[in-house]
Amino acid sequence: MSQIIEYNEDNAHDYEWFDGFAVIRFYADWCAPCVQNYPVFEQCASQMSAEHARLKFGKVNVDSSPILTLRYNVYGLPSTLVFYRGQVIQRIAGVKSLTELTAIILSAMQAHSDDD
Repeated sequence: MSQIIEYNEDNAHDYEWFDGFAVIRFYADWCAPCVQNYPVFEQCASQMSAEHARLKFGKVNVDSSPILTLRYNVYGLPSTLVFYRGQVIQRIAGVKSLTELTAIILSAMQAHSDDD
């Protein structure tokens, strides 16, 4: 079971400096699609973390972390960013099904697996 870490300005370096892939979801408690679709993100994190050792999942509350939200130009919610070695390699806007989300993340990972 994957742990989805709550990130903010104080601990963002944990995924920004991570030597692997990090999938970070930007959300707000007042965002209905964010709340309704969160179980899909949890399921994705659980399944993918079991298969990929160099993959971590996290979330950022845009209301409590406005600097991170601006740094990564997050304007719509939910927004999921895939990082590789601290660089954004994929942006996923809006609600996605488990199949869509998994496919997009795997595609981004495969595109950068040659960098190792």
